[in-house]
Amino acid sequence: LKSAKSATQPDGPERAIGALGLWSLAAMPDGALGGYQMGYQLHPLTAEGGLDNSLDFKGGMHPVDRDPLYKMACENRETGNGAVKDGKYEYAISQYSELIVKTRTLEGEQDVIWDDSGKDKVRQLRATAYLNLSLCFLKLEQWTHASNTATRALQGDKDPPDPKENVLPADKKAKALFRRAQAQTEGFGNFDKALEDLRKAHEYAPDDKAIEQMLAKVAIAVKKTVKAADKKMAGFLSKSKDMKEGEGIFDDSLRPSSKSTAPAEPKEPVKLKEGLWVVPSEQKSAAEQAGDIFQPGNSSAKEDDGEIDYENLGREIAELREERPELFSEVRERVIQALEKDAREAEAEAKAGAEGEAEAETETGKAEVGAEPDDDTRKVSE
Repeated sequence: LKSAKSATQPDGPERAIGALGLWSLAAMPDGALGGYQMGYQLHPLTAEGGLDNSLDFKGGMHPVDRDPLYKMACENRETGNGAVKDGKYEYAISQYSELIVKTRTLEGEQDVIWDDSGKDKVRQLRATAYLNLSLCFLKLEQWTHASNTATRALQGDKDPPDPKENVLPADKKAKALFRRAQAQTEGFGNFDKALEDLRKAHEYAPDDKAIEQMLAKVAIAVKKTVKAADKKMAGFLSKSKDMKEGEGIFDDSLRPSSKSTAPAEPKEPVKLKEGLWVVPSEQKSAAEQAGDIFQPGNSSAKEDDGEIDYENLGREIAELREERPELFSEVRERVIQALEKDAREAEAEAKAGAEGEAEAETETGKAEVGAEPDDDTRKVSE
């Protein structure tokens, strides 16, 4: 920092050097009571060490490189570049991001002379910031951001892309493509996209050794990937003897069969769709015993020829179970009672039949004892 020298500031020993710059000790005008008035002003320095008064601009139409926002954006660029050299990538990202915001604000200024040269300066400043952001994100292994910022360095950040934002020179376009290819390979393993970017980068910078080496490596990786995929497919297609003989690649068990196989019978009523149920056979038998619960006028369980439609009857029983559980319980109880009754009657009939057979055998035995057998029978009996 240097102080701005007043027009009345004397030369010689009246000046004193302070810690913040040159202190101005100006003599008081003649007729004053005597003494000195001390003060100082702070001004930024140019790269050559002189005073930079560009930020003192007070308005009016002016070129873009004299605008304070453009000056501050350039300062962000220099600060960010220094942070990258020191390995402070997070801080560099903040500086480049602030630069981009300032250039967007600058483009809305009305007192700037927006000729083609001025617009190109702002666009190149912003594109370079995106290019440097891609480098920072690669160092931090933030692959998605690295790929996106490299893309914006090439085509700008407008949607859809504005062709006028394509302002980078060929060598920097090659850098953007190279960095996007790095993000695709190291972050996502997408060798096809990386190979496409590296080929374009090689066109922009054919003498760049780093691009040439990475292009060769990625090309080999793509060939290996394609070869492995082809080998895997070839092994899949040729592993079957039937495939070689033209009989197909699927097992006979996977082929459709002309034989209709009956589905497994459910243990509980299953609702297939509205009004359609699948009912177990034992419930159908129970439904037959409870047929008197459903009146002919209210049920579709009987066909016109008098035969029972067990499918409709089972569906009605299932609907009854879901919609009227109390009545279903009553029907179920009556079915159980009917089954038990039938079982008892069947058991009684079987018992009575067994007793009748036993009595008949007893009577027959008595008759044989009382009768006189013939000679042949008697001999056998003896």
